[in-house]
Amino acid sequence: MSIAQPFSVEVRDVMDLMEKSIEQGMSVSELLADLELSPDYLDDPHSLIDMKTCWRIIVANQNAIAEESHLMSSRPLKRGTTRMIFSNLCHCKTLQEGLQSLADTYNIVHGGDYNFVRKRGNTLSYTVDDESFHYLVKPNTFAIEFALLKIHCALSYLTGKQLKLVRMATKRKALPDHQHHLKIFDTKLLLDQPCYELVYESSLSELPFDIDDDTDITGNIYAHFLSMLQGRDKDKFGDSFVQQTLNNIVRASTNGSVNQEEIASLMNMSVATMRRRLSDQDISFRQLLDKVNSELAVNHLHEKATPADVAEKLGYSDIRSFKRAFKRWYGMSPAAYIKNHKLLK
Repeated sequence: MSIAQPFSVEVRDVMDLMEKSIEQGMSVSELLADLELSPDYLDDPHSLIDMKTCWRIIVANQNAIAEESHLMSSRPLKRGTTRMIFSNLCHCKTLQEGLQSLADTYNIVHGGDYNFVRKRGNTLSYTVDDESFHYLVKPNTFAIEFALLKIHCALSYLTGKQLKLVRMATKRKALPDHQHHLKIFDTKLLLDQPCYELVYESSLSELPFDIDDDTDITGNIYAHFLSMLQGRDKDKFGDSFVQQTLNNIVRASTNGSVNQEEIASLMNMSVATMRRRLSDQDISFRQLLDKVNSELAVNHLHEKATPADVAEKLGYSDIRSFKRAFKRWYGMSPAAYIKNHKLLK
């Protein structure tokens, strides 16, 4: 059995999203270099980008042009607009209030009625109707789907629950053949619809938000997205052999860096056998090591260790390597994590 592929999007969808930015001088090569991706990473329009990397590319493009509609709208969105929109959720008490706040604020920012919240019978929906939207370029379906994913992640983060959708609607006419990004929603997908829509059970309308006025909502959306992906793997980690391997990695980690040869030896088997048995559970040694290191990293930070100390404890060759890994795990730097979790000394 092969290792399960990550949720992905085709390069052409991302390049279409950045089309106007590139026309205006945004350097793809510089963007890729800043993200430490290979210069040819976006060359093949049909190759796949995992959603973690895709998210980083989208944010990097917005930062490069200091505009958050990717220059697709005739009404530019200055950098910081999304943060302002989501910060308004601090004043909301329930899921329905939060959805309405997002719809109202997006409509003000875009200068028209394109976002709606509807409660009908047993459903509560967030709808995006971009039929008359003032696009400067051809509408990009992936852009709206990605925006809805961010909204869903934000709402799940604010309620403290992995919210379950009744269905998700998109204008996309057909689903890709690969493990595509829409599968992240884990719900029924309606294709070729007149509008985009996230549909929840109406019983969730009064679900309370657990939030402080100074919560950095935008800074935590990506981190919650990563936790959603990790949650999909929970059944894999319950397997006895996977758990045994994890336990050995944890024990070995007390002495610094860990390698496959060391763990295989502890389990009285060859590296090839260990890899095969992990593969049977759709998981890799690298994924297990990442899980252990990501959990140990935050444990050490909560124990007031400095990022440099944590990097050394986990066996990273330098602090920069650790910071890159931490941002991949949690969507923020160790310093931002310390600040957001009030770990400042």
